[in-house]
Amino acid sequence: MLNQEEIKNKIIRKIKVCLALRGKIVIEGCTSSEELAYLAGLVSNGNIKLVGEVGFNAGFSSYIFLDTNPDIKVVSFDLVKYSYVKSAKKMIDKKFPGRHILIYGDSKQTLPKFAEENPDIHFDLVFIDGGHDYKTAKSDIINLRRLSTKDTIVIIDDLTPWLHWGKGPTKAWSEAIQEGLIVQEKLYKDGRPVSSIEPPGKRSWALGHYTF
Repeated sequence: MLNQEEIKNKIIRKIKVCLALRGKIVIEGCTSSEELAYLAGLVSNGNIKLVGEVGFNAGFSSYIFLDTNPDIKVVSFDLVKYSYVKSAKKMIDKKFPGRHILIYGDSKQTLPKFAEENPDIHFDLVFIDGGHDYKTAKSDIINLRRLSTKDTIVIIDDLTPWLHWGKGPTKAWSEAIQEGLIVQEKLYKDGRPVSSIEPPGKRSWALGHYTF
């Protein structure tokens, strides 16, 4: 019998094969199997009904959210930089009809616009895995607060400042904690809980919540 991580690896391969059959090759990295297993564990909680994520890419995390809990709906914000993003969206819609929304554009503009147009919407969980530059990561943290409550679970990916794509998110998250915007509760590296962000490591993420 497959364990949870093996199941997530199987899903990653399935998505990549489906996109490859459409002539689409995933260019940017995807969420690790350890992190997908972690996310699946979070949303298996029946209290989570609405997930907001910044960074859809090839749809790995969206697929996990939707596949793990049949009651969940997901709203994703993405630049749609690569052609395979639209193919991944079609695949998600075919597998989970009516349960996923993809907002196209720069999250620095689309998040505030979505919050303004939907004042009654608040996510139960937000997953920040979009632009990796400091300005975008900080903007996403700030703007998602308008779409959250004190009970919203906040997850941020790529807290790996020893890798070039992790410098911006790490700085933005650390500042948010220092400024009292975020309270960090847990920190993980390559699937294991840790007490601080230190190399080496391929993947590091944190869980916290907003202050109000």
